[in-house]
Amino acid sequence: MRTFLTTILGASLASAALSTSALAGGFQRGTADTDILFEQGTAVMRTGVTYVNPQRGFESINGQSGNFGTYTQDYVIPSLAFGINSEMAGCAGTYVISFAAESDYTGAPGGALPRGPAAGAQTETSEFESNEFGLTCRLSYTNDIGRFSLLGGVFAEDFTFDGTSLSVTPPLLGSLPVRTTVETESGYAPGYRIGAAFEKPEIAFRAQILYRSEVTHNSFSGAGNVVTTTSVGFPAGTQLASGTSNFSDVTSPQSLYINAQTGIAPGTLLLASFRWTDWSTNGTAVSSITTASGTSSSLSPYNWRDGYTASIGLGRAFTDEISAAVSVGYDRGVSTGSETTYTDLYTLAGGVSFKANEWSELRFGGLVGYWTDGEQSINDGAYFNATVGDDFVYALNASMKFTF
Repeated sequence: MRTFLTTILGASLASAALSTSALAGGFQRGTADTDILFEQGTAVMRTGVTYVNPQRGFESINGQSGNFGTYTQDYVIPSLAFGINSEMAGCAGTYVISFAAESDYTGAPGGALPRGPAAGAQTETSEFESNEFGLTCRLSYTNDIGRFSLLGGVFAEDFTFDGTSLSVTPPLLGSLPVRTTVETESGYAPGYRIGAAFEKPEIAFRAQILYRSEVTHNSFSGAGNVVTTTSVGFPAGTQLASGTSNFSDVTSPQSLYINAQTGIAPGTLLLASFRWTDWSTNGTAVSSITTASGTSSSLSPYNWRDGYTASIGLGRAFTDEISAAVSVGYDRGVSTGSETTYTDLYTLAGGVSFKANEWSELRFGGLVGYWTDGEQSINDGAYFNATVGDDFVYALNASMKFTF
């Protein structure tokens, strides 16, 4: 039974990784693959990639309805983990894109979002990304009841931001339509994770709780430039100014992750997970550029609430080599009315695991998510009114594990 349930676990994790990590609300992307600490084998390596296609678009902007296209962009999440394990202890090195977002508002009226009440610029595109490199270790004690483990580790995370906005120069400079481009980054900042786990291998039971600390990025530096967008006065693309760019302090939120799985019948596994993420730290983001003519800023209000993501699933082994799993999930939206991208999300995910031999395993997973409609308003802290309809998100995942 243990062999069957171990095989099912691979497919179940392929399913769970999609429903509780890549789509865990807000700007969450991937999470460090610390599950490799519980894999059998002295040395284990797993590499994977997840593709996500979120199809969110505005139905109306400041009362104007229309087909403005999809402003959320598809993205890819790579993941890499390498672990050294024994019965008593283990350590794993991990890499993942932890947080990111990319938006393209060129389909909105005027080719960008509306101007804010105190801003002369309109946000055209926005993109940021955080890379995480981590080291997590396990210290275990085994008795007749099962194996108890303490988990702990450190990680380093960076932050980069790229954005463009549209505006018009002051009359003294000819009232020229221009595009401002900024590239800003903050170096790696430290964080930590700590947790505990209990395992009973006879029934493939494992329960785990893992806390990830928040990380503050506050040492930004970068550059930007201002170029013309039309051929009036100057050829399009003429650089009018350049300068330094900056970004407001950013906090990658703390989170608490709980997951459990157990055999419930011969060849059958039950899987469940829950994640809390402190998205209330995401209030307002400000990007600025300073040139010889002064400083201009672009403000993005969020005012999010905490996020909760839960999933439950079943897995079934067909042979010692092949198994499959399916899970359903719910992600409580973090939007409160200042922006309306991340509303409630319901997901259906599935995964398949193929274990060709003792040293390799291939996993595939897929997900379909249903995003509920929502709205943002000036009364709730937004700088323009907008609505989004019921939308969908799709994802695919593939990973390969090698055991030595």
